[in-house]
Amino acid sequence: MIPRMAQASGTKTGPRHVPPDRTRRRRRGREAAGLAIGIVAGLGIALGWLVSTRGHPSAPVVYSSHPPVLVHGAPGPAAGPDPAALDAQWAAYSDHASCADWAGGDGVSAIRLNSSQLAWFFSDTYLGPAGPDTGFAHLSGFLHNSVVVQTTTGSGSTFVTLTGGGACAGPGRPGDAAPVVGPPPTGSGVSADRYWEEDGIRTGGTVVKFYQHYLGGTVPFVPDGTVLATFGVSQLGSAGRGHQYGGVARPAVITLPSSTPPSGGSPILWGAALLRVANTVYVYGSHSPDGQLYLARVPASRLTEFSAWRFYAGAGAWSADQAGARPVQPQNSGLSAPAGFSVIQAGHRYWLIQAASAVGGQDIVGYPASTPWGPFAAAARVLYRDPAIGLDAAHDYRIMYEARAEPALSTRDTLVISYNVNSEAVSTGCKPMSAFTNSVTLPRFAAVPMAAFGDAGVPASSARGGATEYPQIVARNPGQWFDGWAYKDGCPPVPALPSVHARPGAGRVTLSWPDIGLGMRYSVSLQGPRDTPVTTAYHNSATIKGLPPGRYLATVMPFNFKKMTGQAAEVSFTVP
Repeated sequence: MIPRMAQASGTKTGPRHVPPDRTRRRRRGREAAGLAIGIVAGLGIALGWLVSTRGHPSAPVVYSSHPPVLVHGAPGPAAGPDPAALDAQWAAYSDHASCADWAGGDGVSAIRLNSSQLAWFFSDTYLGPAGPDTGFAHLSGFLHNSVVVQTTTGSGSTFVTLTGGGACAGPGRPGDAAPVVGPPPTGSGVSADRYWEEDGIRTGGTVVKFYQHYLGGTVPFVPDGTVLATFGVSQLGSAGRGHQYGGVARPAVITLPSSTPPSGGSPILWGAALLRVANTVYVYGSHSPDGQLYLARVPASRLTEFSAWRFYAGAGAWSADQAGARPVQPQNSGLSAPAGFSVIQAGHRYWLIQAASAVGGQDIVGYPASTPWGPFAAAARVLYRDPAIGLDAAHDYRIMYEARAEPALSTRDTLVISYNVNSEAVSTGCKPMSAFTNSVTLPRFAAVPMAAFGDAGVPASSARGGATEYPQIVARNPGQWFDGWAYKDGCPPVPALPSVHARPGAGRVTLSWPDIGLGMRYSVSLQGPRDTPVTTAYHNSATIKGLPPGRYLATVMPFNFKKMTGQAAEVSFTVP
């Protein structure tokens, strides 16, 4: 939830825009511990739903061969920008996701296919079932990129999720979905290479999408270059009009030659943002660890021909050789441009739009320039402020990242910006919020008046966002959430278990103890006439049977999701 990765020291290790001293862990949603856990649900059969965007259902759908999910009230292309309705449609889709449906994710961006269809591209993706009180079931795994085709109908919108195959193999065989771009899951415990989506554009009958390639293995993730994926517009449109939920997309993939700047670090990762001006596409690239911004330009009709690219070489010059590329911004300009931003043309200027660099910052900001190759002003103009973001308990430790302009959703008077949200909160048991609810790692939207890009601008309060909604799990357990970044190992200290009570009976004993925190587990063992092996209890009681008479000592030790332990409690008892 899902937060996306920052680029520091040539690696992806945490949410976007995270300073180097905080990139030791990535608690946002991508590869965090919570992304691999969920509620294991049984498989059942349902016939389909007409989903209302008002509120959440009491239980998520599990498995079925139903038609695509239909969301009533989802905004169509003629409805105009409505951030609250855009937020709500994704919450509704997640709540009713089956095991081949998108249920949450980040890296959101949209490309219009035709007057009634949008292709939504995501990076890290949860698959369903999911719900606000259950989290994510992961019946078909967790994948690093996906596509969702939205088709507007007279009743609302239908949603079809495309993976690389392998989701929902059949009743009782939920599958292990592959990403749309990149290798399928390895099944070895060592993750395969990752491909995280960046910007894209439609040219004629083709959608060209950029993906950043990161090497497999564990954190820190090492950037390796860029690939282009090309999708047929008609193929995506047909998949979205299918009669069954879920589908498969296998685009053609082109690997771009990589080049590392003279300053060292990672290769330039191209496609973080695309800007089309007449028949020219400007392709922005990002570089770590310095956050420098690079630029190339190419005729729109030749976007996939790397030989046609020309690279900004400084002082208004362009080079045919990628090795000649130079940063757009002056050294020490103060503007860092990691992936997950946009550049638009508005108000006779060009604007770089991104989430504010401060972790937990509430702002989406814009930096103006007189040309596409900058330099962009170091002073930012605040375009939108989300009151629900903040690294404190009052905001459930939410972070914002990857703010992108969405031309496919915008109008002449209003710019729609999408952004990603996740929470750095962990429970007492060191389980992330995504283990308990799907209501955090969903796309968010803001509508910014185009007047904001004029010479005078307008206050950030003129922009509109969706309604602030805090997860129900937070309200029920307000004192049991902690900032994972506040601890060296990412977990709050495991509380001591103050006591344990024994209620013996004939051949058995029931042990009970105080509940010391959300997500805690307990190891239980007995010593006596018959020692028992250690068992794990997920609640605050356990019953052990088959005990011969005699005196016993019970030990209950608390431990968290990472198997860190706290002080145990003991109790003696006699089985009659």
